[in-house]
This record gives sequence, structure tokens and C-alpha cells, in this order.
Amino acid sequence: MGDDERAARKPGARTGDPPAKILVVIAEDWFAVSHFVPLLQELSSLGREVVVATRSSGLLHEIAKLGVRTREFDFHRGSLNVAKLLRVRGGLARLIEEERPDIVHAIAMQTMVMASLAISASGYRPSAVILHLTGLGYLGHSRSPLAAMARPLARAALRHCVTTRNAWLIAENSDDLAKMVADGVALPARTAIVPGAGVDPALFPQAPAPLNAVPRAAYVGRMLLSKGVHILVEAHHLLRARGVSIDLALYGAADAGSRQAIPRETLEQWNRQTGVAWHGSTDDVAGVWRAADIAVVPALGGEGMPRAMLEAASSGRPLVVSDVPGCRQFLRDGIEGFLVPSGDPHALAQQIARLAADPELRARMGAAARRRLLENYTTDAVRRSIRDIYAMATMERGA
Repeated sequence: MGDDERAARKPGARTGDPPAKILVVIAEDWFAVSHFVPLLQELSSLGREVVVATRSSGLLHEIAKLGVRTREFDFHRGSLNVAKLLRVRGGLARLIEEERPDIVHAIAMQTMVMASLAISASGYRPSAVILHLTGLGYLGHSRSPLAAMARPLARAALRHCVTTRNAWLIAENSDDLAKMVADGVALPARTAIVPGAGVDPALFPQAPAPLNAVPRAAYVGRMLLSKGVHILVEAHHLLRARGVSIDLALYGAADAGSRQAIPRETLEQWNRQTGVAWHGSTDDVAGVWRAADIAVVPALGGEGMPRAMLEAASSGRPLVVSDVPGCRQFLRDGIEGFLVPSGDPHALAQQIARLAADPELRARMGAAARRRLLENYTTDAVRRSIRDIYAMATMERGA
């Protein structure tokens, strides 16, 4: 692709030279594969070379299929051990010096912080830095004493990066963007919103209503306290106590690498309860939504734009989601489904029961969810947003 063609992709925009090399830093290879294939595909078309630095869980070959080069790097996700974090900073600084990327693109809060620290410690200065926020996460959302201690240090690292570098913040929802600007870790003129990770509507087509004798509510995501899965299980208990029959299907891995992980023993205990099934991880999320009547996203906060919510919407499933950043930017209460206060099992149970009792309401809200997804949350929409932010970053770099 020539320079003229690159510039033509954003009519009217003046851009600098296309980046010679983009270094993407992301904590886990499975996160890159599950959420960021559209982004990596777009970056491959924008840069002459794309390198992905990430910890390997055996999926580096899947990333390499996208035409990018990989470098194995352990970010010690979830660790707040100072000695480990110093090693990560030093190792990442050396990696940046070796690769000499034109642009560093850091995905998710902890990686953003570590990349900011590493760039400051490095003798090499990239032309631009893209800080890609996928939700405030543990550091931004947790009320634990440890998070409270780490939060000011993280803000200081990000603030230094955005005030001394050509650094741009991408957020997945307007609440997170406003929070980052208010905290002084993003400059308003160097921000953009990307509508989540994007969903290919052809891979998640509108599905007909399943023929379940008992309505099925499904959850897809990691088994974390911050995801509110325990609140959903409690809501199921309340429904059974009221004589409301609902099958609850839980899909997702026990994430031992997270400080918010739900113990496997608890998951197995849930699995033995009547009407609850924990299926573990799945490679067929579209199949989950074909078999489900209702999609539930009971997050407690810290989300960017939940991918499972978008995939369920694309499949034409009505949604019951928490009224938290990311969820409330997508779902309009009473149209695509229902918003409920986070952490409230009674409200969650009430709206699940309402949908379970009304097949016509489920169909109407599911169709509205599909239309909403097609408006601005597809992979094409994400790729357009990425092109725009890179055009702005390279234009400022070349100014």
C-alpha cells in the first residue's frame, strides 16, 4: 500500500509518513486473540512492520497468522510486587531500545502504566505513544488498600508520558475518557473513543429464538468477582425461591492470574446447584447465544465495552446489564434490554424474570440489540476509529 493510498483512507486529513514499525504491548496472547484481531489487522495495513510483545500461553502462532511478528514478554499481569514491576520496566525498556518502534501501542491499564515507565527509562524515544484503555480495571475500580496505594503512582507515570510525549489516549466509553482527563492523565485534544473491540456481525448472525422449555440466561466472560458472576448466581437463587424456573449457563475460565479470580472450588460448587451449569471456557460463543434466551452482563465496574455484550447483541439476544461505564453507553434501558444497579441481585432477578416471562418482549429487544450493534460497534467501525487516531498521531508527529 502506497503513501497516497494511506492518506486517501481518511479524506481531508493531513498525515505524516506512515509508521515504519508499530510495537503493540499487551499482557496476554489470549487477550490479543480474543479481542484484538481487528485492531492488529488494521495496524498491519497501517505500518510496514507490526511487533506484538506479550506473554505466551501457547497462542503466539495465532497472532503470527495475522502477518505480525511476536516477542514473548511476561508483564506479570496482576502483580503489584515492586521488584517484579521494576524487572518488567527494565526488560520492556530494553525491548523498546532493541525494536526502535515508530509507535508504541499499549493495551489495558497495567500495560499502559508499564509502557509509560519503560519509555521514560529507555534511551530511545518513539514518535508517538497510543495508550489504549480497555476499562479502568483493578487499579481504577478496586477499593482495596493495595489499589489505593498503587493508583497515585500509576497516574503519575501516565501523566508524565502524556505531558512529555506525543501520547494519545483511546478509551472504549465516554465515562472512562472523562475520568482520565479529569485525573490529568489524558489531554482532551489527544483522545478518541473506539467502540470496544468490535464484532463481526457475519460471525454472530441474528439467531432465531431457541426452543427451550425453561428459559436460559447465559453469561460469557472470565470468572471474576469484578464481573459480578456471584451476583448473578445470587439472583438465580432468588428466582428459584420465588418459584421462577430459569436455567443459568456460565461460560468462562477460572482466571488464576487475576486478583479478582473466583476460586475453582466455588465454581464447582455452583455447578452442583440445581439450574446452574458452569461450562468453563468455550470456543463457540456464537453457539452459546444461539442456545440462550437472555444475555446477562452483571459487571460491578471497571469495564471498557464488554465484548460478550456486543456478541450477544449481534446474535439478537435481549440484554440485562449493570448500569456501569461501558454497558450503559451501549444499552438504552427498555430498548435493547434492561439496565440494573450494579451489585443488586434483587434488581437483576426482577428483570431476568420479566424477560423470561415474555417471549415477544425478548424478540423485540433482541432485534433492537442487533440494530444497535450494527450502528457503530462492528469490526469495521473499530478499524475506522483506529485509522483516525493513527492519522491524527502521525500528523502531529510530522508537524
